[in-house]
Amino acid sequence: MRKKILALGLTFVMALSLFGCGGGDKDAAAPADDAAVADDAAAEETTEAPKDDAAKEDASGTETAADTSDLKDWEKEYAKTYDISGDEEYVWGYVAQSFTDTFCSRVQKAMEDYTKQNFPNVTLNVGDGKQEVNTHIELAENFITQGVDCLIVTASDSNGEVVICDMAKEAGIPFVVVNSDIACDPIDHWFVGSDHYVSGHLQGEYVRDNIDDSETVNICYLGGTDGFTHTTLRRQGFYDALDEANYNYKVLADLEGEYLRDRGMEITEDWLIQYGDDIDVIVAANDEMGMGALNAIQGAGMSDIIVCGIDANDDAKEAVKAGTFGCTVFQAAEGQGKWGAIAAYAASQGKDFATLDIPYELVTADNVDQY
Repeated sequence: MRKKILALGLTFVMALSLFGCGGGDKDAAAPADDAAVADDAAAEETTEAPKDDAAKEDASGTETAADTSDLKDWEKEYAKTYDISGDEEYVWGYVAQSFTDTFCSRVQKAMEDYTKQNFPNVTLNVGDGKQEVNTHIELAENFITQGVDCLIVTASDSNGEVVICDMAKEAGIPFVVVNSDIACDPIDHWFVGSDHYVSGHLQGEYVRDNIDDSETVNICYLGGTDGFTHTTLRRQGFYDALDEANYNYKVLADLEGEYLRDRGMEITEDWLIQYGDDIDVIVAANDEMGMGALNAIQGAGMSDIIVCGIDANDDAKEAVKAGTFGCTVFQAAEGQGKWGAIAAYAASQGKDFATLDIPYELVTADNVDQY
């Protein structure tokens, strides 16, 4: 077997959470144990804060242009169309996927912070969806009954929550979905999130650009939970990147790791027994499974199998620096929360529905310090 690494900067990653926010578009989740009520007692509410430099009035009382100097290039393009700050008074209702999900909590905090700093006259009420479809629906229904100016949801089930889109449309309330999309007509809602296909494609690009295929490269793939759209898209993106380049590879195994570290470790342990040194690369659909794979590899006293993941948590970035992972892919929780707020403001202004893509970014030893 051969391990020829081109411009090798091995890196490692761990998960922000299971795969972004913990939900997806699998079968509907179990009913909530308790009814969730999105009123003042059950929802978090942002407080007003002074305007930041994004939109101030000068001495003459004339509002100055929003400051875009700190925006990334892709953000500057969006800022040409959408206000990144403003003084209009609105009330928004946000059904968070879950207050306990690590990644989703970061999305939520970013949205709350950005709203407070840049839309000081907006009241943002947040309800805990508890990653349960019925709770999401009930919270959304309560926000609609309250007559919010915009309904925002991070879905836990793409198919199970289509009814929320229908309810918002019937009530004439603008609807913004953040992170995990809902399977309703794109013309009926805003979507702010990242293209999961791209994350897998970036993994494939890393493999094909850094691992010599003059001899067949043997790959094992740890997929996420079957039935989720992101599971399918990440896998498809990875293989497409290899096939587009006519890369010389063989798939030894492709199994469902359920986005769990323990499952990633268990599956990899079996692979090491079955395939041993024949394995060149293990690609995981998230960093939790990738970490499990790495634990198994190190436990077997091996070090020459390259592992790639998705999410780029702090632990992951430290491992990238240590050289134990090949790559991870950064998914911007803060970017999704920030632009979710901007989209809600635009929706409240009556602007047409749109999709705002928050780009994934490849993280390797060469650029990990930027993250």
